[in-house]
Amino acid sequence: MGIKEESAERERKTLRYSLMVATALAVMAAVWGWISQSQVILLDGVYALIGMVLTWMSLRVSRIADSGPTARFPFGKEALIPVVIAIQGMALLATLAYAGVEAVRVILAGGADVTPGSLAAYGAISAAVSVAIWRYVGKADRTSDLLVAEARQWGASAAFSALVTVGAVVAMILGRTDFSDADRYVDSVLVLIGCAMLVPQPLALLRTALVELLEGAPSQQVQAHVHDAIAAVRDEFDLDEPALTMSKVGRKLYIEAMFMVPPHTWEIDDEDAVRRTFAKHLADVPYEPWLNIELTTDPALML
Repeated sequence: MGIKEESAERERKTLRYSLMVATALAVMAAVWGWISQSQVILLDGVYALIGMVLTWMSLRVSRIADSGPTARFPFGKEALIPVVIAIQGMALLATLAYAGVEAVRVILAGGADVTPGSLAAYGAISAAVSVAIWRYVGKADRTSDLLVAEARQWGASAAFSALVTVGAVVAMILGRTDFSDADRYVDSVLVLIGCAMLVPQPLALLRTALVELLEGAPSQQVQAHVHDAIAAVRDEFDLDEPALTMSKVGRKLYIEAMFMVPPHTWEIDDEDAVRRTFAKHLADVPYEPWLNIELTTDPALML
């Protein structure tokens, strides 16, 4: 099994594990939130539920993208990956917007009763699980866009759960002071703070997806690897600096390189040798390179 196949299999295995844990947390949050009538726990449950659905979508897309080109989709279906990431971002952003509006409504209505002990217990359990899965997913494969998005969700969930725990402690303290009535607003205030904390996550997902859908350049690390491969090819074949463009969509890395060469000195076999050498130097890139290597004697044809 090659590097790219191993990466795809590792991606799906990690997503399956994440999906199982997300399902368990979503059920726990829904039941706990309904029993305690806690707005912030219900928000966490809805967030986890949406995350569960999105993880399932990511798992499906991972399989579809790995199915390869077809007659109808000759370049494969890699573009589904940034599309799903964009859907993740929009769904999470909409959830946070709704939760924020609902929290303001509850505050204006005079707040709501909350049990600080229940909040603290839920927050501690959820935070511990979320941190563990965040670390697991984050370390599984840092080159996978789907896993990076998944890790961001778990990181946000961990931060939110920690906020719930801290807020519960604050509510306990308020309950023992002259400001005991203020604890009616703790739940909704936690929702607003949590929404503000979580907003950067879906925005980051949308930004990542937009860059790929617009065929933006890959990360600096990937670009550096490609430039190293170009340097090796130039040294071996005594070539000048090429006109180079590259972009990444999903697991595909598109590279176009055009070299200027003297007239009547190169043959097609030589161009093939350049292409094979370039591909060899990109063999350890955790993406599927699609190479378009050309040699030309006409400056007007340079990219």
